[in-house]
Amino acid sequence: MPDPAYIIGEVARLSLRVADLTGLAADPGSVMLKIKPGAGAVADYLYGSAPEVVRDGAGLYHADIELTAAGLWAYRWQLTTPNAGAAEGVINVSKSRVI
Repeated sequence: MPDPAYIIGEVARLSLRVADLTGLAADPGSVMLKIKPGAGAVADYLYGSAPEVVRDGAGLYHADIELTAAGLWAYRWQLTTPNAGAAEGVINVSKSRVI
């Protein structure tokens, strides 16, 4: 189910919490964020190479993504060992009612 609707021009904060098998906050080997804006091409954001992906503390990450087009945006966090995993979601971006 999509997150609450945004409008073109807003910035969406995508957050991630990573835990080890015991439930304690832990960093993975690598963090990749993949974003597919509506009908556009998939963009990759690798933590350490892409300034959009920020580490806030042990196991805590976020990315602020500017929403530039209307449509259903899909995203996927991909994590490698140790603490490998994945999480996906969607954001509904609407056209402006004014412009």
